[in-house]
Amino acid sequence: MARRAAELLTGQPVPDRGHTGEVIVELRSVPDCPNLAPVRESLYASLANLGLPPEVAELVGDYPSPSVLVNGVDVMGGTGDGSAACRLDLPTAEHIRAALQRAMTSESVAAPGGAGLQVLDCCAGPGNAIRADRPRRAEQLPDGLRQVHQAILRHFAATGSAPSHADISSAAEAVGLDPDFAVHQLAAQDLVAVDGDGRLVAAYPFSPVPTPHVVSLDGVDVFAMCAIDALGMPFMLGVDAVVTSADPHTGEPVQVSIAEGTATYQPPQAVVVYAATGATGRSVDTCCTTINFFTSAGNARAWIAAHPTLTATVLDQDQAVTLGRDIFEPLLVPQRTIQSLNAAAMT
Repeated sequence: MARRAAELLTGQPVPDRGHTGEVIVELRSVPDCPNLAPVRESLYASLANLGLPPEVAELVGDYPSPSVLVNGVDVMGGTGDGSAACRLDLPTAEHIRAALQRAMTSESVAAPGGAGLQVLDCCAGPGNAIRADRPRRAEQLPDGLRQVHQAILRHFAATGSAPSHADISSAAEAVGLDPDFAVHQLAAQDLVAVDGDGRLVAAYPFSPVPTPHVVSLDGVDVFAMCAIDALGMPFMLGVDAVVTSADPHTGEPVQVSIAEGTATYQPPQAVVVYAATGATGRSVDTCCTTINFFTSAGNARAWIAAHPTLTATVLDQDQAVTLGRDIFEPLLVPQRTIQSLNAAAMT
């Protein structure tokens, strides 16, 4: 499905390949360091915030403690070498994020075959603006983590709002997971996104805050992160839906009704622009605000011309629906399937 999504944009076969980068993170401390816990929390939150897997080499020994090193360089300056001591200049979240961002944008990150952390690249090719590999990433989750992910998505669909920490804790603890660990693991795969405090800022396709894209699902209104996410929701949930949005070039309304898997656009000539900054990183940072509905291809082209720094592609209606369906339908067992199974179990 990931390659199919990219092929829709380029018109060419796309090889199945990953993107790895050399971003090596170490957390060094002396035994029983009293300041280790808050620095560790800031480090893992920063990794999640930038969409990096929480892979950290934690070393205990004779070090300035605690120290965070990215590619061998102390985030507070220096190499991290020195005698065992409790340091006064504790690594801050701002310094950690800045060091990780520098490493992600360096030439070594883009080098093929590099060891270390995998760098999430939601823009793997021209026009490939969102994570078309999201189904594969979700499928490869451990069973318990996948259940937490699905519980988050179902909560959004049922309530139109983000689950509380208590809601996530209940889902995580039911499968034997720490809730903060589970959320950070999901963020590392760009299945959700969190802020520096670990709060959800996205659970693709859902947004916890208002966006231009409102999706009405069985009487519940939810916000989508982008136009493609909005189109994918009803297929993921197995329900009919009405998507209401607006052309960012003119402000004119766009509506898409999806019933029994068929989408009807108003106005009939509406299209979708699939665009991104071209930067490596989380979907929420690189493309969620630049994938939009337009009332016509002409308006879409005018908007693209006014945003020359973006990598953009105009998708027709069928392409947009196919892309949304391919990306999001596999993330949940459709509710209709569940209802059918329940009905069969009762007979």
